[in-house]
Amino acid sequence: MGDSAGPIERPKSQLEKAPTGITGFDEVSSGGLPRGRCTLVSGAAGSGKTIFGLEFLVQGALKYGETGVLMSFEESSLNLRQDVSSLGFNLQELVDNKQLVLESCRINRSEVVTIGSFDLEGLFLRLENAIGAVGAQRVVIDPIETLLSTYGDTPIVRGELLHLCDWLNERGLTSVMIGERGRQGELTRFGVEEYVSDCVILLDQRVEHEIGTRRLRVVKYRGSAHGTNEFPFTITSKGFVVLPITSVKLSYSAGSERISTGLGDLDQMLGGGLNRHSSVLISGHTGTGKTTLIAKMLCEAARRGERCLFVSSEESPDQLVRDMSSVSIDLQHWLDLGLLKIWSERSTSQGMEERLVRLEHLIEEFQPRMVALDTIRTMGQVAQSLAVNT
Repeated sequence: MGDSAGPIERPKSQLEKAPTGITGFDEVSSGGLPRGRCTLVSGAAGSGKTIFGLEFLVQGALKYGETGVLMSFEESSLNLRQDVSSLGFNLQELVDNKQLVLESCRINRSEVVTIGSFDLEGLFLRLENAIGAVGAQRVVIDPIETLLSTYGDTPIVRGELLHLCDWLNERGLTSVMIGERGRQGELTRFGVEEYVSDCVILLDQRVEHEIGTRRLRVVKYRGSAHGTNEFPFTITSKGFVVLPITSVKLSYSAGSERISTGLGDLDQMLGGGLNRHSSVLISGHTGTGKTTLIAKMLCEAARRGERCLFVSSEESPDQLVRDMSSVSIDLQHWLDLGLLKIWSERSTSQGMEERLVRLEHLIEEFQPRMVALDTIRTMGQVAQSLAVNT
C-alpha cells in the first residue's frame, strides 16, 4: 500500500466577510457582513437599527482601519453626534481624523414635487464625493425608505434599489441599508428591499411579562452559513451587544483541582471540596441556610486571596452584611479589602439579556475567581423563553 493519505482539506468559503466588531454578532453571522456587498438591517422604530449601522462604521474605523460614510436622510449630523455620545462613540473625533464622513441629506416628502422621470444620479454624486474624501470602505444609508418613497411605483423602486446596490458593489463597498418594517408584520415597507440584498438582518423589540426584550435574527445570508435562531441583544453604554446563547458550545475545560468550602465536614463529604471551575447548585426551602452557605464559601475564597462576586436579587448589600454578621460571617471585612463585591438588584428590573450583559461587564471589570447568584429562581422568572443554565 502507498503512503497513507493526509487530512482531507475542506474547501474554504469563497465569501469574504467584514467583521462588524459588534459584540456577539460576528459569532452569530460566522464572521460579520459580506464584504463588498449590500446588507439590509430592518426593524420597527426604536429597535436599534441606526445604532447597529453606526457601530459597524465606528468599529470598522477603530478596530479594522476601514473608513466609512454615513448617509442619513432623517437625522442631522449634529443630532447623530449627540445621540450616540452616551454610547461612548465620539463621531466628531472620527470625522476630524478623516476616518468617517457624516453626510446629512434630509428629505421632506411634502416638499418633493415629481415631474417626469428621475433617478439616483444626484445621490451617487454625493456618495462619490464623500467616499473619495476618506477612501471609504464601508457605507451606511439610513433609512433607505425615505429615499425610495419619492418613487410611487414599486417596479421603479426595485429597479433603482438594484441600481444602488450594483453601484455600491462595483466599488467594493461593504454597505448597510437601514430599512423600516412594513405593515402587518411584513419585513420591509416596499417588499423588495430584502430581495436585492445579500444579507438581511431583522431587529425586533417586544414586551413580554411587562419587560421589554430585543431580538436579532439573520433572515438571509447568500453564500454563507449563519445562526438562524432569534438571538437576544441589548444596547448598553458600551454599544450594541448580541448574546449568542443558542450557539454556546460545551467545550470548556474541566480540571481536577479542589477548593475548600470553608466547612471541613462538607469538604470531606465532597471528597475534598468543590471542583474548581464548576457550577454548583445549592437548593433548599426558605430558611434552610442557602445564603449563609454561599456567604461562607465566598469568605473562604476571599481568605485565599481570590476576588469574589456576590449577585443578590432579594437583599441589599447592607442587609446581607448585617444578617451574616449574626452568624459570625464578616462580609464587610472582605468588602473593605476589595476582595468581595456585592451587586444587588431585583431581577425583574430589566430583561434577562440586559442582566446577563451587566453581569458580564461586572465580571470583566472585577475579574472574580468565584461568582454566586442568589437566587437563580428569580432570574428564571424573567427568562421563560430563554435556556438558563444553572
